[in-house]
Amino acid sequence: MKTMLWKGLIVAGVFSTVILNSVEMTVCAEEEQKVVFTDLDGQEHIFEEPVDKVIIQWTAAGGPFFTMAALFGEDFTDHMVNLDSGLQETNADMWEVFVKDVPELESLPDFGSFGDNTFNMEAAVSSDADAVLVPLGLKETIIDGGYQDKFEAVDIPIVYIDFHAEVLEKHIQSIEIMGQMFGKEERAQELIDFYSSHVTPVYEKVEELLKTNERPIVHMEVGYKGPEGLPDSFASDYMWGKLVYLAGGIPSGEGVVEHRGDLQPEFLLKLDPDKIIFAGLYAPQTPGSIRMGYDSTEEETRKLVDDYFTKREGWTELTAYKNNEVYIVQQVLSRDIFDCATIEALAQDIWPEAFADLDPTATLQEFFEEFLPFSFGGNWFMRY
Repeated sequence: MKTMLWKGLIVAGVFSTVILNSVEMTVCAEEEQKVVFTDLDGQEHIFEEPVDKVIIQWTAAGGPFFTMAALFGEDFTDHMVNLDSGLQETNADMWEVFVKDVPELESLPDFGSFGDNTFNMEAAVSSDADAVLVPLGLKETIIDGGYQDKFEAVDIPIVYIDFHAEVLEKHIQSIEIMGQMFGKEERAQELIDFYSSHVTPVYEKVEELLKTNERPIVHMEVGYKGPEGLPDSFASDYMWGKLVYLAGGIPSGEGVVEHRGDLQPEFLLKLDPDKIIFAGLYAPQTPGSIRMGYDSTEEETRKLVDDYFTKREGWTELTAYKNNEVYIVQQVLSRDIFDCATIEALAQDIWPEAFADLDPTATLQEFFEEFLPFSFGGNWFMRY
């Protein structure tokens, strides 16, 4: 009797242990399914499972659009509930190609913009979005506009990324965040590896060059307003100015503008920059804008750049013009996952001999072909 009793207790104990272990494994499995990460605003987010659909902003300016396209491929539109008008308005040629390649883009509704207070909160709340995924630069606008309180009220979290800072670590963190939240960690790592492998050698060589060379003065201007507009420029902590600085130059707006602003013509003539680099884009509403991208040829772009020198007083006397140190890049190629090609281009523009072996166009084409569901073509980098 005692033996059978002990056997019964042992069996019961083993059975209980199995049950407990099973419960623990179930709990662990449930915990493993949860998605936990901290965004670029320092906020921790916990999702029960990978995020399926998000509300986005700043399609053409460092938002999540291109990273999502790279993570998901041609089905990336299935994971967006909206699309703003950024590409259509400022990069019409890209929009035409993208819509041809991914027709589903046209069916996404436009919720408007946080920036100009046209955002349709009612449409956003009634959508099936799991989260809002936006650049950190929109945080103040979202709070001031009362959007954050409204999203919190319906339990739709706001996740912030940051490509605008043009800091390698933040680029990497932004890609990691999106990889985690969508359950695309492996693909995200491929993006990070590609990006880092192109920018890190540039940064290292620039650091060596600056040990024995001064930074050239670079006037970096978005060729959007036409030659009649005041030349705008950047400080070294923002957007194109930061890219110029990373590539070893000093932007013409450094110490003069806060982040970005217009320069007086007299100031620029006196500064007499060593290099001039325009960022061009296809903006149909501004005929004088310097066109670059899909719907662009070098001959056409040169004619548009001609006007900047012939119609602006004194510009043909600038050192950069006389020395044939004028370059053009496509405007959308900053603040995003493919600006690794832009960093190569700027480094080559600023230090042509040291970076003669680089081929930024080939880098950009490789990125498109390997990661994006869009065709590649056109004119993205050139010397005037």
